[in-house]
Amino acid sequence: MFVAQVRGKSMESDIPDESWCLFRPDRGGSREGRILLVQHHEISDPAYSGSYTVKRYHSEKVVDPETGEWRHTKIVLQPLNALYPPTEIKVAADDEFRVIAEFVEVLGGR
Repeated sequence: MFVAQVRGKSMESDIPDESWCLFRPDRGGSREGRILLVQHHEISDPAYSGSYTVKRYHSEKVVDPETGEWRHTKIVLQPLNALYPPTEIKVAADDEFRVIAEFVEVLGGR
């Protein structure tokens, strides 16, 4: 587990701007609906110069009828604050979308 400061208002009111939050390593399995710390080259935060974000995870998948294996076609990172738009990521086979950790709780503010 680790602690990181989350900046921005997109996850308010559950995660206030500049909160110190506890995260745990990704435990695998379905990530649907969980709040995650993720990294992807399409994420660009001009205020803090990063490719990381904390958002609620949603994905769409398709199943290959021949192999029965599934793959992501789209990942949507949803803010809790309705004033902010979701981030849609189209996923390619060689994409570098990474789940870093899962949000556990807010420990405190500034």
